[in-house]
This record gives sequence, C-alpha cells and structure tokens, in this order.
Amino acid sequence: MKHVSIVLLIVMVSMASCAINEEKEIAEESKPSSFQPEPLDDEWSKWLVGQWEGSFESDVGTGKILMKIEFGLNGQFLIMKSEAEITEITDKQRQYLKETLYASDEYIEKSQNSIFKEQYIQTIDPTTGERIGYFFDSQRCIATGKGKLKGNKEIMEWVWSVIAQGNTSVSIIEKINDNKIILNHKYTLPYGIKMEAKTEMTRKRETVKDSSSHSFNLKSLDDEWSKWLIGKWEITGGRSDFLGDELDLEGVAESGYTIEFRLNGQYVIWESWPETGGMTDEQKKPVKEALGKYISDEELERFLSIRYRSMLIQTIDPMTGERIAYSFDSQRFYGQGRGRLEGNKEVMEWKWSGIGRGATSVTIMEKIDENRLTITMTYTLPGSHKMEEEVEMTRKKIKSEK
Repeated sequence: MKHVSIVLLIVMVSMASCAINEEKEIAEESKPSSFQPEPLDDEWSKWLVGQWEGSFESDVGTGKILMKIEFGLNGQFLIMKSEAEITEITDKQRQYLKETLYASDEYIEKSQNSIFKEQYIQTIDPTTGERIGYFFDSQRCIATGKGKLKGNKEIMEWVWSVIAQGNTSVSIIEKINDNKIILNHKYTLPYGIKMEAKTEMTRKRETVKDSSSHSFNLKSLDDEWSKWLIGKWEITGGRSDFLGDELDLEGVAESGYTIEFRLNGQYVIWESWPETGGMTDEQKKPVKEALGKYISDEELERFLSIRYRSMLIQTIDPMTGERIAYSFDSQRFYGQGRGRLEGNKEVMEWKWSGIGRGATSVTIMEKIDENRLTITMTYTLPGSHKMEEEVEMTRKKIKSEK
C-alpha cells in the first residue's frame, strides 16, 4: 500500500531542488537546508524534555499545572501537553474578570476547578534558526509564536486567533536550574487591556494524568464530519504527478492515520501509524528511479530508511464556522490550512513553512462512503511548479476481543 511519506517527499524534493537551483544563481553559501533535517539536538530542547508540575497565578485566577514535554515526529518537534486547574479566584481577581473581561458570575463559578488542557508544538526553523511555536487549548484558542534564546531565557512573541482573536502576547521561559522553570506571560488584549500570568514548575517523574473533564465554556466538536472521521484509517492507494511524471507507488508500504477527539473534544487530531519497520529494496526501487535524478543516493536512502511521522490538528472557529488546521511532520514540514465543507467534500487552502517554505496547496477530502475517502492535494511550489497527489483511504476494522 502507498506510504504517505512518499507523497510529501516528492513535494519536498521538488521544493528543495527548485530552491537550490535558484539560490545557486545568487550565492552558493546560501543554499537551503537538506529536505531531511537532523532531529532537534539543541541543549534547550533537551533540557525541557520531561514531566513538570507547579502552580500559576494570574489576573484571572490561581491554580496548579501538570505538563509533559517530549520529542515527537522523529525528533523534529517538541510536543508539550499540559493540564491546568484554577483552584482559587480571589476577590481582586473576581473584580478584574467582571470589570475588564465582562465575565458573568456563572462563568466565574464554572471556571473554578475546571480542567484546562493545552498542547504546544515547537521547532526550530532550519532556514533561519528562529524558534517557532503553535499553541492550542481546550477553549479553542490558537496562537502562533516566533522567538529566540537569550542566555537562560526563551523569549517568544505570539499572535492569537479563533476565540482569542485580536490578542498578542510575549512569553519568557526562564531556566532557574536543571529542575526548575519560571514562565512569565504578558498579554495585550483588544482596546489595550493588559493581563499577566506567572507559572513556576519543577521537574517530576510521575506521568501527567489524563482528565476527561470538559471545557466549561465551549461544547466539544459535535459536527457530523468530525464524528465521521474518528477512527483508524489505512492508506490503500493513490498516485502522484511529479513535475509531469506520473508516479504510482502502490505496494510501497503500509501506513495510515489514527483520528481522535482531544483537548476536551475541542480538536480532531490525526497521527500517523506506520505498521511496518521500513521498506524493502524492492519497494524502494520505483521511488529511487523516480526521484534519483533530483537528490543524491545517500540522501534518498537515508530518507527511505526512516519511519515517517506526521500530526494534523484541526478545529472549527466557533465565530466564523471556518475549519482551521495545522500540519506537522518528521521532515520539519509544517503549515496552516483554512477551509470549509462543500457537500461531501472538505476544501482546505494551505501555506507551508519550515522545509516547505514558499509552497501553497489546496486539499480536497471527499467522503466516498462511511468507510472510504480520497484526498486530492494540488501544490504550487516555488518557481510556480505545479504538482498533484491523490491518496485513497479505507477505515481499518478493529478486531473485537472475545
């Protein structure tokens, strides 16, 4: 069966080869990074990995927090998952909520002892060295951040969207020692309103608990399209039109996606599941024949020997109804998509960053029946090159235990 990593490899190879040719005309030393970057290996990222617990105090409440940080997608991203609980709202904080954020008494009461879940994905842009972050939470707030390290601090500037539309913020993570973190976050809300939060955490060993509590102010995603997607899907076929050359990779490898509701049901998250340990020499042969003229044998062999990993995080903007998605993979190829439903199709427009910097695409996912779908991806690569991919997926039946 077709392996989705080959589909994206074709895109990346094309972008890398086009970009390299363009850059060589300017200066050899400015040549972009390889399409298969090395995993994150900087001291800051390695220090952050682990499990943390602590407390926070903000203008809207005081509470406790648990966080787990690990390398994901073959080490190309840091993935941070946290749970926070407001345990106390003082009279001063209650007044701030009412006068500044116009919160009702009902809202304030519900916020106490509610579990807030967050997922934060971070990497380093291989072309600029800039630290890039994407934040999602169970109130359906989304933020994108860019920043840098300065001594023992990481400074990030954030732009917020969806529920937090119009907000900006600056976060500073300070390393106190190997086992202690202080996070200061300063927000600028619409109309110049300011808000601050401070979190202190220490490293711990226990696994972060998984609470099933729901967000207090938003209903979980409940649309028919999202509910239909939930399950395990297997890639069963497809094709690729690579710079005018048709490439059929039927029989390459077994792969697919597990699709689940997460973060209190506010997001649909796709995660890839390679079932096999790698590709055989016979399976690699058609790929090498198609792509060997664009990249070296060494780089191609390295890519084909590494298991591909990817993650897609999607939600619905509750104010506009627009479908919003973020994609990340183990080649440090990441992007943001926005779209809509049209009958039995989901149409998404994408802008790509990282290794995919400069590319755009349109993805059409079509529901064939309850257990089959197709995804057609049309890419516009740097230099205006066009490419089209089509993937067929079938719902994988889960064997019931007797």
